[in-house]
Amino acid sequence: MEKTRIATFDILKGLGILLVIIGHTFMKEIGSFIQAFHMPLFFIVAGYFFKYQPFLLQVKRDFRRLIVPYLFVVIAITIIDSIKRYWQIGVVDFNIGTLYECGTPAWFLLALFGSKLLFNLIYCYTERHFLLVAFSLSSIPCIITHFIEISPAFAIGSSFCGVFFYAFGYYIRRNDIIFKLDKYRLYVLVSSLFFWLNTSIFGAVDMHYSIFKLWIIDFIGACSGVYLCFVVSKVLELRFSCTRRILALAGYYSLVIYAFHAIEYVFPDWHQIASFSDGTNLRPYVILMLRLLFASVFVSITIKTPVLYSLFFPELINGSNTNCKIKNIVQ
Repeated sequence: MEKTRIATFDILKGLGILLVIIGHTFMKEIGSFIQAFHMPLFFIVAGYFFKYQPFLLQVKRDFRRLIVPYLFVVIAITIIDSIKRYWQIGVVDFNIGTLYECGTPAWFLLALFGSKLLFNLIYCYTERHFLLVAFSLSSIPCIITHFIEISPAFAIGSSFCGVFFYAFGYYIRRNDIIFKLDKYRLYVLVSSLFFWLNTSIFGAVDMHYSIFKLWIIDFIGACSGVYLCFVVSKVLELRFSCTRRILALAGYYSLVIYAFHAIEYVFPDWHQIASFSDGTNLRPYVILMLRLLFASVFVSITIKTPVLYSLFFPELINGSNTNCKIKNIVQ
């Protein structure tokens, strides 16, 4: 059971990180359909594996697992941006605003850190009503954005938005919701498809800016999209062994892929690199392939570089543990 559970959720995260890259590449074409749920997916999966820890212990643990990679990303972006500025105008200009402005996809790491801390406090003081309290907190920035724009600085609004999805992930595991839904699979699939499409077409989800246009309906639409992805992940796990292995590994290294995607989202200029495909319909597909190749290369570099590996996987002490985990995931 444990092996199946790990495989399913790693495939789900692998599918999620693939959709993040696809969504950023085909933003105008299908961005709204993917954006409706792709970020809530990672909060729900993280919440599914929630285990209560004393507050200070969790802060220390999550700082190492999320904030350190976040700092790595924003420092890398700041250095790259400064080199670009020097190359263009001959002046060294370090823009430290990247550290707190959260203008790149790295905001997710900071937001997940904040959501986990918020939920830890909620669970500690209101265990019986944690989902209701989490929903109430998540609703605050969603309602505010109907009147004024919320700055993404320090991902505060995103942290509040994410706490509901994190709590919902834990609620799913605690109440064995996945097993219970199997009894009504067809009805749940049809309903999920309806709510996801409704949010994709008529609503709007942008956790970066704390936007849920239809509020509760978009919350449901986001959860519905995640459920549909979960069903796809189960099908891939059971019937497509090659795809299962690739997505499971992508899920296992999803933090690495996300971090380097946040960097390449700023640099290099994929449109310029893919200029040879100008005048054709292939340009976005070329950029997608380049981004996936970039992700694959840096996953390989991370695996072979102890400093980078310890940056993203501080809980793994030695390579034998790593190899054992990877073997269990892809089988």
